[in-house]
Amino acid sequence: MPTLRFEGYSDDTFGEVLHTKDDYDNCASGRPIEYLVSDPATGLGIVVTGQHCPGASGSWMIGVANHDPDYSDRDFPRWPMRLEAQNYRNGFQPALVIEAPEGVKLTCLTRDGGDED
Repeated sequence: MPTLRFEGYSDDTFGEVLHTKDDYDNCASGRPIEYLVSDPATGLGIVVTGQHCPGASGSWMIGVANHDPDYSDRDFPRWPMRLEAQNYRNGFQPALVIEAPEGVKLTCLTRDGGDED
């Protein structure tokens, strides 16, 4: 069971830093960065969103939503997930840790869907 760890860094980079080491740099545009975490074996998945919050927070907000593109009321994956403080980049940013199933696939929707200006 791979462990996925999503974190943001500075005001422009967010991604999965432990298993796939895939991150996306939105050039401090302020736009959210989204990743699809999917299990090809079951068809279940989640969308992980990182949004840098300037101003009073100055850190990353991380959200999780069910991946249900057909609006068919798919079940939300019952993968263990938790929020933690980052432990190696800087301790003031949150990290989302997911214990994902074997064979999980990670797709950066922002990169593949176009972070167009």
